[in-house]
Amino acid sequence: MLRRLTPALFLLCICSAPAFAQLDADAVLLDKVKIPEAQKSVDLCPVYLVASDPTLPTWEYNGVVYRGSKPDAKEKFLLDPDRYAKAAEKQRFVNNFMMAMSTVWCPVTDQVTPGGMKQWKHLDLTFESCCAFCDETAKESDFEQGAIKLRERAEQCYALIGARYTEGAKSPVEGAIKKP
Repeated sequence: MLRRLTPALFLLCICSAPAFAQLDADAVLLDKVKIPEAQKSVDLCPVYLVASDPTLPTWEYNGVVYRGSKPDAKEKFLLDPDRYAKAAEKQRFVNNFMMAMSTVWCPVTDQVTPGGMKQWKHLDLTFESCCAFCDETAKESDFEQGAIKLRERAEQCYALIGARYTEGAKSPVEGAIKKP
């Protein structure tokens, strides 16, 4: 009986192994991700590139509404509006990318997570593990390194697609995973 089970069990393990394999970090096609616009232009000060102060007035430039984080932000913005608008567009995209994609790569192994695993709140982001090993071994430096890698990917993505947002996708990686 054991001799019959062994080949069948071996075949079952081989056939199911790819379903449980982790994906490398580069399995995500950055030019195909679907990033929602959670942070709007009015929510980020275009001069200081931090959260705007909701008690300050808004202003409009080229059809985009802005608000500063300090009272002098509008005055500074108007000295070089194109430069500040471009910097704010990039920073907002990076922020939105990081918020949407922080659960995609495990901060411990940098592998693509399968989803539904343990989540941690660190550095104003929600990270997700890829396995039980990572659940038990994660340390603060993993989240710091994970955030650095996430920012690098956000900047690469911005260079590829600009500040293109997609609303209503089931997942930010829907259609953006390389086929094995």
